[in-house]
Amino acid sequence: TTTTTSSSSPSSPSQTTSTVSMSELTPQERILKEALGIEPETPSEKLARRIKTEEQLRSNRITKRNNIVVAIVAFCAAIGNYVYQYTHPVTSLTLLTEMQNKSDDIVLIGKNGKPTVVDFWAPWCENCKSSAPTLYSIEDEYRSRVNFVLINGDLNENWPIIERFGVDAIPHLAMIDSDGVVETALIGPIPRSVLRADLDVMIENSSRVRKGEEN
Repeated sequence: TTTTTSSSSPSSPSQTTSTVSMSELTPQERILKEALGIEPETPSEKLARRIKTEEQLRSNRITKRNNIVVAIVAFCAAIGNYVYQYTHPVTSLTLLTEMQNKSDDIVLIGKNGKPTVVDFWAPWCENCKSSAPTLYSIEDEYRSRVNFVLINGDLNENWPIIERFGVDAIPHLAMIDSDGVVETALIGPIPRSVLRADLDVMIENSSRVRKGEEN
């Protein structure tokens, strides 16, 4: 008697794996695989991508928090500066006082190869105060090329200098060349353009004198 044993042929491992893999795919992954042949991520790749994404999000949160802190600090600093400026306004008299404190020594006139501006002023002089911002910016611009000497006409100790320069009204700007010779005097408020033009001429003349001495 012949016994016939029927056996079912099991699915190959590759077919099982493929079936399982396809069943675990998301609809999007299935479309990418079937239509474009793009293999889906493995569990380890998904885990690595998730970790990387979380690290990036964490880094972005830290950066955002730091930016917020910097913005808050900058805002507070701006407010603090505004309050300080409001409670400590820079007045024209403040500018004049600062310029007086930075004044070059009068003995430099005609000694260091630079032209000189001697500014005669007084704390009560309104024209001196109105001219202060212009003179302050001019002094800052030309400081390295011109001597700026301020003389406070309210101080008794300065009267010999005032008389020597023949000052009878202020503001009075004595424009002196690099040899110590008074070229001109500007009385009253002076436009910035006029003052700059005079200074440029004196600087040019001083440069020519130095070149002549060198030759």
